[in-house]
Amino acid sequence: MQVVKKIIVCLQTVLLSCSAVFVFGQGKLVVVMDDLGNQLGSGTSAVELAWVSTVAVMPARPFSKRLSEKAHSLGKEVIIHAPMSNNTNFPLGPLGLDRKEGREVIEANIKSAIESVPHAVGLSNHMGSRLTQDVEAMTWIMQSLKEQNFYFFDSRTIASTVAWKVADDLGVPWSMRNVFLDHEQSESFLRKQWNHAIERVERGETVAVICHPYEVTIEFFKSLDTSHELYDALVPLSEILKYPAIAILDYRNVPEQTY
Repeated sequence: MQVVKKIIVCLQTVLLSCSAVFVFGQGKLVVVMDDLGNQLGSGTSAVELAWVSTVAVMPARPFSKRLSEKAHSLGKEVIIHAPMSNNTNFPLGPLGLDRKEGREVIEANIKSAIESVPHAVGLSNHMGSRLTQDVEAMTWIMQSLKEQNFYFFDSRTIASTVAWKVADDLGVPWSMRNVFLDHEQSESFLRKQWNHAIERVERGETVAVICHPYEVTIEFFKSLDTSHELYDALVPLSEILKYPAIAILDYRNVPEQTY
């Protein structure tokens, strides 16, 4: 009888282990289309892509509201792509966030950004290699987002970003970028980056991909087959918020595209 019990326990352990592996193997994929709002034609084409699950719209641009409404009508998740100060001093454009302007202006710009991007539920940084290293300024931002029940997506434009950490410390739901798809604009490079993302999802990881409304990017996504099993792993950003600590350590070794 004792032998039988031991066999049953062993079988249960094996089954539970198999089940755990199966669950862990169900990775998730998020494709975030950045930099929307300036161009209507390419912006509309980008929003309509089946593989894009979340759109990041820059505030107060000529087509910010129109593209946000379009994305929402297609069931896409909308976030604000807020311009933040960068180490190259590249101009921020409307409603940019810069600590030189002070806390009141930053808070006012966030509120105006929310008004200019309908249906937004979160905010990410456009550029921001300087501001996302600034704990105090990011604290002002996260407190504003918390008041609005917004989440934060760290585009991770510099390795030393503290943005996600400040969000975590203040209880703001957050996530961060894993893969830049198209900072080199060639089909071969996009294919390489995409295959890398796919491999990680197939290993059971959650992967957030950032891309832009470039012609090569739009054509690349149009060429992908939505019948691929990976398409079932596609989710909006809100479904992958707040990564575990083990994943955070892994992200620190991800190559950066700084701007």
